[in-house]
Amino acid sequence: SARPGRAEARPTLADALDNSNRHWGNFVADDLRRWAAGETMTLIAGQQVGFAGGPLYTLAKLATLIKMKRDLAAEGKEATIFFWLATEDHDYAEVATLSLPAKSGQRDLMTMRATRAVESREIVGPAPIPEGLITQFLAFYNLDRPAWLREGISFRDSFAELLVNVFEGEKIVFVDALLPELRRAGAPLFEKMFAQRDAIEQEIASRSDALVRAGYVPQVVTRPGEQYTLLFRINEHGERHIVTGRVDDPTTISTSALTRPLLQDFVFQPDVFVGGPSEVAYYAQIATLHELLGVPIPRVALRGHALVAPKRVARLFERFGLNAREIFTSADAILAEREAPGVAEVQEIAERAHANLAAEITRIGEIALPAEHALARAINRSIGHIEYHFDKLAERAVRGLVRKEKERWTALRELVATFHPDGHVQDRVVGWFAYWSQFGNHLTARMIDCIEPDAPSFSVISL
Repeated sequence: SARPGRAEARPTLADALDNSNRHWGNFVADDLRRWAAGETMTLIAGQQVGFAGGPLYTLAKLATLIKMKRDLAAEGKEATIFFWLATEDHDYAEVATLSLPAKSGQRDLMTMRATRAVESREIVGPAPIPEGLITQFLAFYNLDRPAWLREGISFRDSFAELLVNVFEGEKIVFVDALLPELRRAGAPLFEKMFAQRDAIEQEIASRSDALVRAGYVPQVVTRPGEQYTLLFRINEHGERHIVTGRVDDPTTISTSALTRPLLQDFVFQPDVFVGGPSEVAYYAQIATLHELLGVPIPRVALRGHALVAPKRVARLFERFGLNAREIFTSADAILAEREAPGVAEVQEIAERAHANLAAEITRIGEIALPAEHALARAINRSIGHIEYHFDKLAERAVRGLVRKEKERWTALRELVATFHPDGHVQDRVVGWFAYWSQFGNHLTARMIDCIEPDAPSFSVISL
């Protein structure tokens, strides 16, 4: 059931959220009014404000939220979706990098990126998108310049406006992490964190040790003797600097990766938080802090893991009898396993030849060494030289075997390039705009229909 509204914070925050969303062309006043009154459940996820919408898993998070909302509606329960825009981060390289399927066959991905002239801790949300990055993107797709890439637009506004356009009608409330009213609503939490810093440090350290003992790697690790970063202060130049003592103005306080979930849960009191594996791992590290600070903890759900491809590509699985789990390697490696008889015979011959070669050359040495004492070094050199060229010959033979069916190898190469481009899982690196530009609303409709929240494996969605 919906949680009661926090009367002292929710209406003011709702008004501020309404205004900021109107700025992006997103009209959610009625949804915010019901949420502020405690009439709906609260679902939330978030993402960095990446150029051109960021990687595919951004859509996977939103599709997961929408699927959950629809499922709740079928049970007669209303829900409000919030999507947190991580505008306070200072990782410029992350938001100013976009990878897209390459148009040439040399590589799987074509990556566009921009860098700052000097290293900076300046927050990225309000930063303008470089013209060079926009020009490169528009040329790649031969696009007219859209409003969400107008001159001087910030990463924050561009990201929000694009997603509002893509999910028109879905009623998603986008949350600017730098919204002053959000920080003011979090002021009581910040006070508690400053007052209980030592206890918080101890809890995180204890929880991290427990994770290590259980065989897990904590998401945030400190060097011996160092403290965990809890909060930053944003100065007048927009730069984030670590703080340990009280800050008079809560609107200048910025959370770290560990404390962002606490602010989110304190202010919005979500019923469900949706995140990827890393974001879920943060909760594992800070779970005890919710009780320590009096913050309600939501149900933590894993976003659906979805990979996408045109129907023509997706059908290659059935055509060649492949399991989707097999594609996270190279086409040669897959075919090597499937051409087992011929490959196994070549490998067996190679192993037998190695053994015979070593034995025969050793015998030569036994015969000739009494007459030629310098022969031992030459024998070792010869064995290494012959083995090297023999291995190369065997590798070439294997490659020839695995590629003998050109059509099959070409199909597998396309599957690998689509789902595991340049050795990376598709949804973590490939910009979703590549598929949106091709399939439009069909992409989002299919993702929402097919996404599986909390699933232990990924889905392949054909478009």
